[in-house]
Amino acid sequence: MTLSFRDYPVRIRQALTYRLNLRRWRLKKTLPLLILIITAGITIWWILGVLRRVTAKKTISRTNISADGRVVIAGPTASQQLNQEFLFPLNDSKGKTVTEVKFLLELAELRNEIIVKGQRATSVEGRSFLILTIKITSTFARALEINAKDYFRLTVNDNTAELLAPEIHNDPVIIQPTSTKYTRLGFPINDSDKNLKLMIGEIEGEKSTVDLNLQ
Repeated sequence: MTLSFRDYPVRIRQALTYRLNLRRWRLKKTLPLLILIITAGITIWWILGVLRRVTAKKTISRTNISADGRVVIAGPTASQQLNQEFLFPLNDSKGKTVTEVKFLLELAELRNEIIVKGQRATSVEGRSFLILTIKITSTFARALEINAKDYFRLTVNDNTAELLAPEIHNDPVIIQPTSTKYTRLGFPINDSDKNLKLMIGEIEGEKSTVDLNLQ
């Protein structure tokens, strides 16, 4: 025979009711606290994850910045000192030569990292940057604007039918009166490219060939 709740004596029923109400009261008291603890734990875990990611990015960034705040890039993988001079006339609108500008091709380098407009740029796998360091000197009494990229072309793999123009440059280069200014030109090339040759001269003029043997 099964007894119902009403079949128990009054005192037992009161005790059972008290215990049941006490459990409900404790649950009502502890449930919000439990929810708060779980929510706080999830929030802290998320914040810590964000902080770890931010710290990792700062660490990576700092490895490319020197102690004085300048951007640091890897050195060249190969280079060649050239120190070859070229003179080019500058003509006015009537075709009359008003002055000559001297280009000194100082250095050629292969690099995996370069600075472009103050930002670090990295070549993709299998590619490199061929960087030329050039010094331009003007004895003219007025400021000049020169597109240095117009005077340099590159051939690779003995393919003289394809003349590659510099894709990395600071043109127009502004040369102040009777002054010298450095600039750089860059060609993205394949690591497998061989027999690199520079063709130097005016767009419609004769070209001088400079063989590159970077080591």
